[in-house]
Amino acid sequence: MITQEKLQSILSKLKAQEGIRGVVVTTMEGLPLSSDLDAATTENVAAIITSLVGKALDAVNEMKEGTLSFLTLDTSQGQINIAPNEKEGLILVVLK
Repeated sequence: MITQEKLQSILSKLKAQEGIRGVVVTTMEGLPLSSDLDAATTENVAAIITSLVGKALDAVNEMKEGTLSFLTLDTSQGQINIAPNEKEGLILVVLK
């Protein structure tokens, strides 16, 4: 598992980039570990993204396409970038 120190370092670098509106880190089970969004939004995002990543992993496995490394959702207000890491058991969500 990733250390809290390393996680905070990664989050600080992400948040310092121009155009980043929010960052959420959750476990693959949907437990939020870190976020700069309000608590209710963080919990909802963690639950929904975990479900989405689970479905995407199932699709990739079913189609025998290797491993899932990244999802991008284009929205009318920007992008939601999702980076699941099964090895670490984490999902990184970045609102751009």
